[in-house]
Amino acid sequence: MKILAIVLAVVLFVLGLLYGLGIVNVLTSAGHGHHIKHLILLWVLAVLALIWARFQSAPSH
Repeated sequence: MKILAIVLAVVLFVLGLLYGLGIVNVLTSAGHGHHIKHLILLWVLAVLALIWARFQSAPSH
């Protein structure tokens, strides 16, 4: 599960970067342009995935 969380974080980070640059517009109906809200949302999800990965490696008591 830790590997899955890290891969998910990397994918979300890259996708957020592509949205921020205006290269990817898959989830938007507005068409072209920079989508800063999507960038922020995807980066927040990437951070949450990294937190998930960290909890997967925590020792259980």
